[in-house]
Amino acid sequence: MRIKIHSPTLDGANNSLKDFLGAKGFKSTRGRRIIFKELETRGEHFNAESLYSGLSEKKQRVSKPTIYRTLKILEKLRIIERFDIKKNCFYYEPLLHRREHGHLICEECGKIVDFSIEDFGTIESTIVKENDFRLNYISIRAFGLCDSCVKASKKQQG
Repeated sequence: MRIKIHSPTLDGANNSLKDFLGAKGFKSTRGRRIIFKELETRGEHFNAESLYSGLSEKKQRVSKPTIYRTLKILEKLRIIERFDIKKNCFYYEPLLHRREHGHLICEECGKIVDFSIEDFGTIESTIVKENDFRLNYISIRAFGLCDSCVKASKKQQG
């Protein structure tokens, strides 16, 4: 059995970002619309700096403060998920097209690797049902060192 992961979307094709944000008490500014449109096409993890660089390369002018404020709003609205990789180093993942997967996170360099999980149903049946819990989504994160950081560490020691 597979768990259906609920992702926040604009409820139906007729709704706009303006309507969605307005219903949640936020204004649909030009900067927010640019950022949201960019996130609709991104599938990979990103940080605020890479989002800013990507928008700048596309000649989309959005200030860094606008990006940071908008990321906080989008996180609150469950449109993105924040990963605390290292102290004051945050990466984000768009939830618009969420699929069942977990994350391997390197504690040294911050690299994030997605991995698939065959049976989310086991989690639902053994943990969720036994504890009478209503599941919205599952986030699995494993922390350690990526191969590159392990090799670099061995070079420093040897």
